[in-house]
Amino acid sequence: MQINRPGTGWGEPPYMVGPFADYANRVISMVIDFNQTTGELSGATTHRDDGCLYSRLLFGVGADGSPEGAPHQMTCPVGDRNVPKGQLHAVGLDNMTDVLAGQITAGT
Repeated sequence: MQINRPGTGWGEPPYMVGPFADYANRVISMVIDFNQTTGELSGATTHRDDGCLYSRLLFGVGADGSPEGAPHQMTCPVGDRNVPKGQLHAVGLDNMTDVLAGQITAGT
């Protein structure tokens, strides 16, 4: 359950991204753990159903306004996977402000 805290806007941890379902209702999603006071990301868990058409989570949009060019993209393998803080940092996600800076969607 997300409850926005005054002055932060990111709610209580963990933060759920998705789930995003394809035409056959197979989903991709991510649960992000973060420090509620600072917003600093501490790790995440991705989930992708076997056969899901979506393989990436896209944070933001590219210069052309399309999510396919999003500056922050996370590839999600099938199953449940732990994503350490360093891997989030490698795609430019360090803080909840990075996560919530633009639209979030799924892509192929």
